[in-house]
Amino acid sequence: MQNQFHDRFKLFVASYAKGIGLDQLLREVEKWIKDEKVAPKSIGIEFLDDTKTLIMSIGYKDDEAYEVSLTTALIGKLDLNHLEEEEKEIGAAVLKLDNIICHELFVTDTGLLHMIFMCAK
Repeated sequence: MQNQFHDRFKLFVASYAKGIGLDQLLREVEKWIKDEKVAPKSIGIEFLDDTKTLIMSIGYKDDEAYEVSLTTALIGKLDLNHLEEEEKEIGAAVLKLDNIICHELFVTDTGLLHMIFMCAK
């Protein structure tokens, strides 16, 4: 893997209803990365409350290539007054993963905190 600097981005969109669509979105992104033979460097995700839509961005380079896996972890109900609990849950999720390149989080309209991890295969 070369440096993390990149200047190319790809957007993906999926419906989100109680988690439905998130896994499909992650598999679509993995397939695109593999098929296009690119090197993903960053991820971003946004949850649009009004339409329950996920928008995911992938920052990448096209002068190198490697495959990744995208994993999601439901951390739980977000409590801004007790973030140490969320940090413990994130730490527990990370123990199950290897080769983390980057991560992103999003919070649903019901306050559920999700983490998405991009890991090198």
